[in-house]
Amino acid sequence: MIPLTVIGGFLGAGKTTLLNRLLAGVAGRRFAVLVNDFGALDIDGRLVAAHGGDTIALANGCICCTIGDSLIETLVKVAEMPDRFDHVVVEASGVADPARIADLAVLEPRLMRDGVVVVVDAGDVLARAQDRRVGDTVMRQIKAADLVVLNKVDIAEDLASTRAWLATHTAAPVLEARRADVPLDLLFGLERRGAGGGAPDDAFRSWSYEWAEPVDREMLLAMLHEAKDVLRAKGIVRFADAPETRSIVHMVGRRIDVCEDGPWTETGSRLVLLAPKPMLRSLQRE
Repeated sequence: MIPLTVIGGFLGAGKTTLLNRLLAGVAGRRFAVLVNDFGALDIDGRLVAAHGGDTIALANGCICCTIGDSLIETLVKVAEMPDRFDHVVVEASGVADPARIADLAVLEPRLMRDGVVVVVDAGDVLARAQDRRVGDTVMRQIKAADLVVLNKVDIAEDLASTRAWLATHTAAPVLEARRADVPLDLLFGLERRGAGGGAPDDAFRSWSYEWAEPVDREMLLAMLHEAKDVLRAKGIVRFADAPETRSIVHMVGRRIDVCEDGPWTETGSRLVLLAPKPMLRSLQRE
């Protein structure tokens, strides 16, 4: 399984600076880094091996991918790449809940949740946390952290107060940094070191359907299209219009794929779905 780390933090805290250090400083490990856009990344031109649309391949074996319409689809795409990566890193947007993104690892069996790193601006986090418009977002991010990078300590006016305040709001280890300069190895293996984090499947619920008789294809596909909260589905199905065939149904985000997989040898059809809690009411009534 490939570890998944999420780097979160409010706008301007220094997440992209930390990613730039990761891309420039990594040695001996192949990272896949997922970002919303390449614009803010400062990648040394000598490090770029190829640039193709939504992907930049680096000479050190790492890649950067932009997150398209669906983060789940991008994660699955990376996990399916023939050259296996050692680690996947996602930069969350400045207003996102990084814990929810890290929990998405449960939806892809080739990934495992490695932890959440939250970058905090030592100069303005106290003001941000007290701002009625963004305070809830800032506090949610800090509480999600398995590791906090307290950045910009060199320009903070009252660092002691910030340290004391942070200690009352998170039990996660805190790394103090200037320009996001931290030992990169400390960002990873957080779940295995027990730095924090809840069970990822606490945020999701699975639901399964079973059919003894062949299944109407249009009915099943319509059900999946209408299940807007479902993030992932996979099943082995015997369709009524092809009863001798074993069909694999695969849904990632809003993309649904059906492919034939040899003759039918199962005792019945089964489809498993994963969605955030609470599940769709329509599914619960079935």
